[in-house]
Amino acid sequence: MSTTLNRSTGHAASSSSSPSFGTLARVVLRLHRGALLTWGAVVVLAGAGLVWLRAEGMSVEEAGPPECSGRLACMSMGPVFEPDFGVHLFWSGTAVPFLLCVFSVAVAGWAGAALTGAEQERGTAALAWTQSVSPRRWVAVKWAVAGGALVTGMSLLVLLYRWARSVPYMSVSPFDDWTDWLVFTASGPVAPALFLLALTVGAYVGLLLRRSLAALAVSAGAMFGVVQGLPLLIPHLWPTERVFGWELGAAPAKAWVLSEEAVDAQGQAVSMDGCYRESDALIRECVEAKGGVGFETVYHPVSHAVPLHLAETALILVLTAALAFAALRLLRRRTP
Repeated sequence: MSTTLNRSTGHAASSSSSPSFGTLARVVLRLHRGALLTWGAVVVLAGAGLVWLRAEGMSVEEAGPPECSGRLACMSMGPVFEPDFGVHLFWSGTAVPFLLCVFSVAVAGWAGAALTGAEQERGTAALAWTQSVSPRRWVAVKWAVAGGALVTGMSLLVLLYRWARSVPYMSVSPFDDWTDWLVFTASGPVAPALFLLALTVGAYVGLLLRRSLAALAVSAGAMFGVVQGLPLLIPHLWPTERVFGWELGAAPAKAWVLSEEAVDAQGQAVSMDGCYRESDALIRECVEAKGGVGFETVYHPVSHAVPLHLAETALILVLTAALAFAALRLLRRRTP
């Protein structure tokens, strides 16, 4: 009976000494409060900027009647010379989405340098592991707290960005290019998923290298490579549509045209060298002389935007899960 009581007491002491998730989360927030406050300030300032951008866009007159369907030749060029038009177009189409992608690279660098790398370099991680906190739980809490803050803030910015772009003139503007990767990324679930991937890349590199400066450089470089490589994959994540005939520019308005080339009866591409003439009839005559039987246009219509978003988001989340699994395996090999 005495032995039983001693075992129970020891078990209770062990359980009570193990900190809860809430306790660990508060420790993480306290330890990285500077980064958390910086991210909060970024979200607030960016959100205020997007509200202002919406106001700028609302003051721009529609660039042509609805029947223009975004064709540049049909629209009135008056708004092009309006200051509000230029400001809204630059910030909504280039600056804001570019900054959001740059933020993901910065997050990867921070995660590698501060979230995991620095604590291993200073030895504070090993100290935490001796205080009834397992290495895997240590990483999981850090990832959950940082990931929750990043996804929440980024999701809010995505909603504000879409709202800032949904102004009347954009609905008929040929400058509303959903196929641009920066705009595409900032307009849907891809952006929060990209930030989760950046966080996981940084955390894994920090665990691997155990040096803050080296982890910062490698994780930021790796995430920069991801940002550069993803646009090459997007068009292939969903089946394309094709149109065949002698009409050039046969794809629907605002479609993402991947290729438009002359083909022969076997479907092989025919060179267009020397066939760019004054009229469609002369172009067709030249192509037929080379064995061509028409033009094949491969494209994604606007209706493919949502499936492409979901497919890219799924791909990013799979990469994130694979890296998280690799990080846990790495910790398992290094710790008892």
